[in-house]
Amino acid sequence: CADQDDSLFASTETLVTQEVGLRALEQYREIVALCPPDCLERNPIHVYEALVSEEHPAVYCPFAYGYSNYARLGYGTRLLHFGNVVSGPSGKPLRTTLGGTGLAISQNCQAMEVAADFAQWVMSPLCQSTLFLENGGQPGHRAAWENEAANTLCHGFFRDTLATLDRAYLRPRYHGYMHFQDEACLEVYAYLKGEKSAEAAFTRMSEIYQESLKDNPAIERIANPAG
Repeated sequence: CADQDDSLFASTETLVTQEVGLRALEQYREIVALCPPDCLERNPIHVYEALVSEEHPAVYCPFAYGYSNYARLGYGTRLLHFGNVVSGPSGKPLRTTLGGTGLAISQNCQAMEVAADFAQWVMSPLCQSTLFLENGGQPGHRAAWENEAANTLCHGFFRDTLATLDRAYLRPRYHGYMHFQDEACLEVYAYLKGEKSAEAAFTRMSEIYQESLKDNPAIERIANPAG
């Protein structure tokens, strides 16, 4: 949806225009129809485990979150190479969703200053490019992604995928979003399995979106400016 239109999560009235939403679902099913059936039962880690397995015939995956450890020697039986996302019908590279986890401090923390200092250190360019990366972490700081030593360690993973991250859509961060993601994905899954029509799935996803906003009655625009 984000690749086609800027209306995704742009207002509290609609999740996205129905035209764009239905087109996105149909395109999704076109892709799935070209994949082995068991792809619907795998998360990205399961996909990568299949790719590194010497017994499994899979050699390529067009869409999945990037995990730099699979581009390091010794992490898997085989080394994976990562690249930027493919282009769509328009000829332009598609937009993906920016993933990843965050580092937060609990409101129950008894040593806020110490925790804040630690978080600041962990996220610093130096730590992200060295200690954090060298011990299996996947850095979030751009300096680490552009670091030559980091790219040597991970066989160009960061350099070869950075353009995709630069174009990526940042998921909404309002309080109820995870409810939407958890429930709406089941509607997409039901549609891809042939258990629901695109219209029925989209209608229910729109309802779930409204449910997710109930804790945010004063919100006017929840889309990230990057969207």
